[in-house]
Amino acid sequence: MLRSLVTAAHQSPSHPTTHRVVLTHPPVSSRRAMPSLPEPPRHLLPELGRKLFGHTGSLKQFPENRSTTPVHADLPPFACGLTGTSVEVLEPRRCDVEGTVPSWLEGNLFRNGPGVWDIQTKGGQTYSVAHWFGGLTVMHKFQITGGKVTYRNRHLNREAEHYIQAENQEPGVMLWSDPCGTLLGRAFSLFKQAAIKGPSSFENYTDPQTGKLGKPNVGVTVGKFRDNQLVTRTDANVLLSLDPEDLTVTNKLNYTSILPEAKGVTSASHVERDDVKGLTYDFTMDFTARLKGMYHLFCIPDDVHQEPYLLAKIPDDPCYIHSFASTENYLILMVWPCVMDPLRMMINRSVFHDLQWRPENGVKLHVVDKRKGGKGHVATYRHDAFFAFHQINAVESGDDLLLDVSAYPDNQILVQLHRTNMLFGLNPMAAAIPTRITLPNLPAAMAAGKDSIKDATSRMLAAERFGFELFTIHPDLKCKPYRYSWGTSCQPGESYFSSLVRLDVECGAHQIWQEEGTYPGEPIFVPRPGGSQEDDGLLLSVVLAGVQKRSFLLLLDASNMKEVARAWTKDPVALGFHGHFGKLDEFKQQQQQQQASVL
Repeated sequence: MLRSLVTAAHQSPSHPTTHRVVLTHPPVSSRRAMPSLPEPPRHLLPELGRKLFGHTGSLKQFPENRSTTPVHADLPPFACGLTGTSVEVLEPRRCDVEGTVPSWLEGNLFRNGPGVWDIQTKGGQTYSVAHWFGGLTVMHKFQITGGKVTYRNRHLNREAEHYIQAENQEPGVMLWSDPCGTLLGRAFSLFKQAAIKGPSSFENYTDPQTGKLGKPNVGVTVGKFRDNQLVTRTDANVLLSLDPEDLTVTNKLNYTSILPEAKGVTSASHVERDDVKGLTYDFTMDFTARLKGMYHLFCIPDDVHQEPYLLAKIPDDPCYIHSFASTENYLILMVWPCVMDPLRMMINRSVFHDLQWRPENGVKLHVVDKRKGGKGHVATYRHDAFFAFHQINAVESGDDLLLDVSAYPDNQILVQLHRTNMLFGLNPMAAAIPTRITLPNLPAAMAAGKDSIKDATSRMLAAERFGFELFTIHPDLKCKPYRYSWGTSCQPGESYFSSLVRLDVECGAHQIWQEEGTYPGEPIFVPRPGGSQEDDGLLLSVVLAGVQKRSFLLLLDASNMKEVARAWTKDPVALGFHGHFGKLDEFKQQQQQQQASVL
């Protein structure tokens, strides 16, 4: 079994406490692949449906006395953000502001993630999505201007909701009828048909109410893309373009249609952006004839008059990869030993069962020259096995590459985020430890060649062990030396994030914001105009107040983690994933083009 061995070294002025993280495994002779992920407690899904709908009729009808009525006595307070169907708010609604919103803070905060999990069918049954990741997407928008805040949202996949209501099962586009298949719904929900027909086959069902062609469930990250589009992304090779005003879906696209060399059915939800040059980096993963993986790393300019281009093709195991990293001159593709077995998936009709953990493979770190016409895949490193969803930042330091991630010992977090685990407290969340991975002496590794695998080393970034997820940094310090990161954290034994943390990666110290009965989402750092310090700005986090069955947009002073203001919504905002903050006119060109096309 894997284990983490953490030892503290002597203090030094540059880094008061240095921790070395050594991920170890048995000798080669005794290594064997861990079994696939254990079956989540699916037998509790019917019980969950009874609890949610048995006495209240519908979770849309919340009691008027929000402050004193508990959320289902035997479920945690955050259940109102992880169950039922989110109330849709199609027109901007004024939020109640406590405190003072600084006059300099103006813009739109878009938030993405699931918001529809439990649907009452026409047959009187309750269809419950099994995993947090598998809920149908709801897009949210907070607009901040003149010290006031408004909120609106939109269900992006009404077609799938109508299908489930009529058929009591998910459409084929959602990956078969087995609820376990929704474990990585955004990564592989389109796997089977796309593997056979390609990414153009993502919509293969019809809305039984409207007769319209269905849409794929795309809702993990949101941000800017080619031709100044606002798009929502997932871990599959499909994107949805959105109207930045009313959040309607205006177009469906995929990378292969823009760059034919970008073949494959999976990609990263988290792209790497160069906002100064107007470039988007991502990858797709295709299956070879022998059912191995082929990763295509590429760059797509924002300017439609500039041609996209392929950077490298890298053969490796087909793995679940949610993000990758970028320095000033290089991309780093991190291939965890969380391996897909496509043949078994096709036979067993379940992604969940056949996502294998193979610690003997370790983690491969492929380094790619990100320049157009550059050297492509230039070096490969290896580290003992761990798993991660996200990377904090990556920089070039002398001859070394420094990659900061939040590392789990294995991929069991995927089971822990099953909704029945979260709502019934059966298997608490593991802690993702903020960790610095060092890829030493890149010139020597490049001279040895990409097939000569070098060892990477690691150490803890924090002076104490604590979980750190859904984090942010100052946007101007992406790919550059930095000191602070802000993220979410949970206490041992908890099933969801209960605090916000400011981490000083230079000295390892951290500060916490926490309020009993509240559950914060990913913070986004917004720098104060004219600010000279790295932490001079505000953190924006959508926080669920479980007992009140409401949410609020929290504004924290990033330098001291003290509250500046909060803006309350009328209803709870579902527990989502990621967001994007931009100026009010950031997507003005896109809106003008859409209006012109209508005229």
